[in-house]
Amino acid sequence: MNRDIFEDLFVLEMTNNHLGKLDRGIEIVRQHAKIARFNNVRAAIKLQFRDVDNFVHKDFRARADIRYINRVNENETLEGKLQGAGRVVRGSGCIPLATPFDEQSVDWCVEFDLPIIKIASADSNDWLLIEKISRTRKPVIVSFGGRRSRTWTTW
Repeated sequence: MNRDIFEDLFVLEMTNNHLGKLDRGIEIVRQHAKIARFNNVRAAIKLQFRDVDNFVHKDFRARADIRYINRVNENETLEGKLQGAGRVVRGSGCIPLATPFDEQSVDWCVEFDLPIIKIASADSNDWLLIEKISRTRKPVIVSFGGRRSRTWTTW
């Protein structure tokens, strides 16, 4: 494993700011890369991968009244778009990485040869997902920032 991949690395988040539109995502990548070049920094641009058909339970898929489900549905991307996004990031001179939110998305990270995988704070205890990611043998960033933690004390 190349541990130097993290040396002086800045991770720039795209998250769902592309709003499910490929041209908007390409423009975000272009602007991020321009800033990275201007500041002479090594930058990775982080994407998010979800297999929406399996990520959102079928009984809730049409629930536009639930904010988070509505946001996931609005930002649904097709596999071809995801692969294209990785190529666009590479072409910009930045390093593509992704947060996969399900097992199919981990497979896409491997298929698209992304050099780094990030585990979202919400998934920091999703052992099935973590085990699948660990089997890729790719460098991993694990986030704990957005997760509420509890301290348990026993006497």
